[in-house]
Amino acid sequence: MGLSLQPDQLQQVIEKEFQCARCGHCCKGDGLVEIGPPEADRMAGLLGLTRRKFLRNFALRIKANHWMLRDKMVNGPNPNADREQWCIFLERGPDGLYGCRVNEAKPDQCREFPVGWRNPDSLRTCAGLRAMMARLRRRETSSSSVRDPKAR
Repeated sequence: MGLSLQPDQLQQVIEKEFQCARCGHCCKGDGLVEIGPPEADRMAGLLGLTRRKFLRNFALRIKANHWMLRDKMVNGPNPNADREQWCIFLERGPDGLYGCRVNEAKPDQCREFPVGWRNPDSLRTCAGLRAMMARLRRRETSSSSVRDPKAR
């Protein structure tokens, strides 16, 4: 069953109700996370590095004063799975949940997920968005199934 929300209404609901489930899907795949000098400085400072060393180790220059974070290849969840492409700062904790190594200083692009941007498949792959959509469906179903008092 689909929801009867317009895109602008869905955006408002995401802004208000999204809760990250730490599934890591927003940080997997071809990330293309672009950063500028302030973001590079923020992350470098958190890691105790100079901007120059940070950029050399973690980014690729795409134009003057503009870089893209590197990705890393990680073994999939089982031995026969393909390797997965992750953001260089994505880590899986002992609890099985994902987190960002530079979360306190992460790039603006990452801070804006899923309100400022999301991939076309984010509503399907992001556990936090899926849970939010399930709550919306339950609310919509319960509000549309108002009982007729004469039907007793």
